[in-house]
Amino acid sequence: MPSALTPFLESVHARYHRLDWVGSDPIEFVLKFKDPWDQEAVALVAAQLAYGNVKQIRRAIADWVERVERASGSPAEWVRSGVWTPAAHHALDGFVHRLHRGGEILELSRLQSRSWSTWGSIGAHLVSGLEPEDEDFGRALDALLDQWQHWYREGSGGNKPSRSLQHLLSAPAQGSCCKRWCMLIRWMGRRDDLDPGLWMAGSPLLSKLGDRSRGLAPGQLIMPLDTHVGRICRYLGLTRRKTLNWKAALEVTRSLKGVHPLDPVRYDFALARLGILDLCRNRYVEGICEKCGLFGPCRVGRPARRGRHRQAGRATVRQPS
Repeated sequence: MPSALTPFLESVHARYHRLDWVGSDPIEFVLKFKDPWDQEAVALVAAQLAYGNVKQIRRAIADWVERVERASGSPAEWVRSGVWTPAAHHALDGFVHRLHRGGEILELSRLQSRSWSTWGSIGAHLVSGLEPEDEDFGRALDALLDQWQHWYREGSGGNKPSRSLQHLLSAPAQGSCCKRWCMLIRWMGRRDDLDPGLWMAGSPLLSKLGDRSRGLAPGQLIMPLDTHVGRICRYLGLTRRKTLNWKAALEVTRSLKGVHPLDPVRYDFALARLGILDLCRNRYVEGICEKCGLFGPCRVGRPARRGRHRQAGRATVRQPS
């Protein structure tokens, strides 16, 4: 039963869901800013660049922040007006992160800019399509990304987004697990030392909605599934799916609601550290697995536990006199 996992997950949460580890996560760059619009501007790009190894990701986000601050003074001013200036393309000329180039990240910020001018923020745009009784934000995210696709075609003379730009706009309706969107929305839909909760009720980013009671609730969030978190969730029996798609993300989230109904994704940052810090290696490793807070319920450690049990059993057998 998922509830039996509670003490193990809480142990890992207590150890890794801390600012001590923020340097291994793109949320680091969001927390460097105090203005909520700066934070949202950085959060969108930081989340969408969060693929590859940690060094690549940190280098790319830092490069983007430096370029937009040099061009516009702040990330928020870049989104409000800088992305529409003739010099905008020049500001990101030569920017590269794996599949993506500066032009595609510029288009992403331009779509964000349209959400700002229409709704006040991406958060308000998303929440405008979210009902309090919705189990999760999936339908609202589909609506937001469908609007962005429409805006892009409208501004490009009917052209579809390039393959690499489409990679940034994949929606739940397409079956994608939307890991980077789920991570962004986790940052914005819960509040503690790590997650700023800027799309929750009462946030200034949602003021244009005119209803301060509207906002994301932590219980509506979906677990972000990358390779590391996905396999750890399989090890714990939170899903049996081998393909990390939207159905798998929903299944893991529903399982975690059996552990923490009102905040199922509270363990995301901590579980991700186990993979990012190379503490979970996709196999049993003596001396490492035993120190993991999940060793008890993890199926990877099961053979080792059986071996210990057999050895203990043999040790207690009395020899004939």
